[in-house]
Order: sequence, then structure tokens, then C-alpha cells
Amino acid sequence: MVAGCGMTCIKYVVFAVNFLFFIMGIAAVALGIYAMVDTNDMDALTKIDSDGKLEDFNAVGLLQQGAIVLIVGGAFLLIMGFLGCCGAFRESKCLLGIYAAIVIIIVIIQITAAGLAIAFRGRITDFLKDGLKKGLHGNYDGTLNSSNAFSRSFDFAQVYFECCGVDSVADFVNTTWYTHKASTATVPTTCCALKSKDKFFDDNQLELADPLCPTTPAGDNNLNTNKPCYDSIKDWIDNRAGIIIGIALGIVFIEIIAIIFACCLFRAIGEDGYTT
Repeated sequence: MVAGCGMTCIKYVVFAVNFLFFIMGIAAVALGIYAMVDTNDMDALTKIDSDGKLEDFNAVGLLQQGAIVLIVGGAFLLIMGFLGCCGAFRESKCLLGIYAAIVIIIVIIQITAAGLAIAFRGRITDFLKDGLKKGLHGNYDGTLNSSNAFSRSFDFAQVYFECCGVDSVADFVNTTWYTHKASTATVPTTCCALKSKDKFFDDNQLELADPLCPTTPAGDNNLNTNKPCYDSIKDWIDNRAGIIIGIALGIVFIEIIAIIFACCLFRAIGEDGYTT
């Protein structure tokens, strides 16, 4: 066994930390899977580029890339936690060596996840607004059952955030919806306040609180039309990127502590696995 009270304490700290890693691995995998499967029409807006090009909506968005990294990182955490617990409990230099190597890989993976999320947050600031406006003009048709992913996404955003347009209702001028609308409407119906948003989300049906809203949107009954969508969409994406950043950096910090303790324990163990 390792000699000294200090090394014995480190041994049990390493064991406890790696048991925590094991639990965190399960949580990271679960969160990553949840982020991958919890998709809705808003997800398309995370894949827009600065020119509003939307042809590649089947591509994996950057938020989803972060989720994939979390799943892979979580799987490594599970393995790392197991090896760390066994290596500390059995005082095995072999297991502790493998453990240390995996920790380094995990740190690289988590830094990559944080880097992706940080880069995505910068990308939002750089060109999200221009991309949304160009996408609106080139793709929005205002049809609830539209085959266009951007059009569905923007309708979803307007209902979800109770907003209208990117900066204002004027953003709809010269869109496909505006040039082909058959009525005297000045704003799409998804700009209007609804009796029940759940009916739209569940059944794709709109029941307007004020039936006159599309043609006369201004007024106290149609406050949605005075609220632009850009800030809400930006915050929605930014917050989800922040979750990934926080988890990745938190795990990296704990891993660095684990590396230090594991190295101390490794050096305290004799060549045969035990101190002499």
C-alpha cells in the first residue's frame, strides 16, 4: 500500500473524484443525447450562414456538433472513471497510466467542445442578423406547412418568442410571402398573438386572439408585432452554447485536479505496484 497519511488521502480522493467522473459521464451522455433528439423547427436557424443560404439544412449544426462532442466525451468519462477507481483502489500503475492518458484525451475533447461553442457565439454576433434578413427575403413564404425549412423555422420563432420580423414588420416587404399573398395582410399570421400557442406547436393550427391582426397589426391587442425577433433568437442560441461551454470547462477543471492527484499517487506506488 502507499505509505503516509497524505498519499492514503490522495488515493481515496482519486477514487472519489473518479466515481464522480463516472456519474458525470452518464450525465454528459444523457445531455448530449437530449440535445441531439430535442430538435424543432428553431434548429434550422442555427445552420444559417451570412448570406442566408439554406440549402444544406441536413447538415449537422454547430450546437449539434457540441452535443456529439459531449456524448463522446461522456463515454470517455465513463471509461476514465472506471479506470481511475480501479487504479486507485488496487494501486495499479498500469491502470493509473492508462487513466492519465485518457484524462489528457478528455481534456482535449472538452476544450474542443468549448471552442466550438465559443466560436458559435462569435458567429452569432458577426452575421446572424444579416443571415436572417437575407434568409427571410429569399425563403420565407408564410405557409404553415411550407416545405422550406427556414420559413417553418421563422414561423416557429415568431410564435415561440411572440415577436415579428428580424428588426420590424418592415422586414417582410419583398419577401416571397409579401409578393404572393392573396389578401391585404401586412404581416404573417404567426406575427399575431394567439389564443393558444400549444395548438400551433402540437397541431400546427393558428387561432388568432385578434382576427384583424394580419391586416391591422398595430394596437394594444397585437403587441407581438412591435417586438423584433433578432434579440430573442440570438439569446436562445447563445444560452444553449453557454450550457455546453460551462459543462466542458467545469469538467476540464476537475480533470486537471485529477491529473495532479493521479500523478502523485503514481509516483508513490513502487515498481511492483506497491511501495516498499
